[in-house]
Order: sequence, then structure tokens, then C-alpha cells
Amino acid sequence: MKVHFIVHEAFEAPGAYETWVRERGYAATYSRVHAHEPLPRSIADIDLLVVMGGPQSPSTTREECPHFDAAAEQALIAACAAAGKAVVGVCLGAQLIGAALGARHAHSPEKEIGKFPVMLTAEGRANDKFAHFGDVVETGHWHSDMPGLTDGAKVIAYSEGCPARSSNTAIWCTASSAIWSSRRRWSNG
Repeated sequence: MKVHFIVHEAFEAPGAYETWVRERGYAATYSRVHAHEPLPRSIADIDLLVVMGGPQSPSTTREECPHFDAAAEQALIAACAAAGKAVVGVCLGAQLIGAALGARHAHSPEKEIGKFPVMLTAEGRANDKFAHFGDVVETGHWHSDMPGLTDGAKVIAYSEGCPARSSNTAIWCTASSAIWSSRRRWSNG
């Protein structure tokens, strides 16, 4: 499997996702946009696209953040999705996935900075990729925005400050490295 990471800031590294890739012997490539590394010109060498977080939003302009091109990232995400490739978004990445698929991101009702519970909905408990986390997972948070939901999206997890935390369209994984490492049960394939 070939995994490509888009990293927006040095402090938003892939961490546990990178460990998951390495432990399985998958190939990893990167676009560290904070270091002015380009996005891939083609999706041919991408099986899984992981779009990391950052302080930007899908509406951040090049004037506001010269190294961040929301439109180019959304085009890459849309191309991967149209080709049936897996795309995972973390925080900003989930917002970009939603925007690439036609949903609008929004401000959360409340900022969440610190450790807060994330609760699975009935949809989440029935989803084999999330059910093993249990009904409630305590995770670290640092956000004030949430991804938009596309038509047909079902919320699979939420927190009090972010009612649309995770959906079956834009997966917003906020699990800390420790939780990810101790509870991961994703398939090896």
C-alpha cells in the first residue's frame, strides 16, 4: 500500500498514523506544505491519502497563509475520492474532505482545548472500524471548527463541543497517539 501524507505544520505530524504505516511495511510519501513541498501531481501512486490538521480552515486564503492552498488540496482529495481511493482527514483534513465533497465547514458551538470525551452514536457502535473504541473515548482536543456533512453522511461520533465530530464521509480522528496505539484494530490490509 502507498500512503501519502499532507502535513500542514511541523507540529501536526502524522505520529501514530506513520507508525501504523511503518509497522505494516507500507510505503509513505509526504507533502510537508509548511516546508513548501508540493502536492502530488498525480494520484496514481496513492492508495491512501491522509490529510493532517493545522490552524487553517478550508476558507483560509493564500494571502493569509502562503504555504496553504485549500483549493489545490480539495482538488487532490476529490480526485482520490472519485477514483475510489481511501482518504482520512484529521481535524483540518476532515474539513477539507467535507469541502472537497461539497459540504461547508462550520465553527463548533464551543472551543474544545484539553481532554474531553467523544461518544459514539448508534451508527458508530454499529461500524466495525469504530465499535471497538467503546461508547466513550477520552481524547485530547484543540479545535474550534468542525467538518461539514455531505448529503447522506451519518454522524458516527460527537462531543459536546462538536456535534459533527466524525461522519462516514469525513472521518475526523482525534484519538491521541496513546489511544490509537493501545486500541487500534484496523485491518492489516
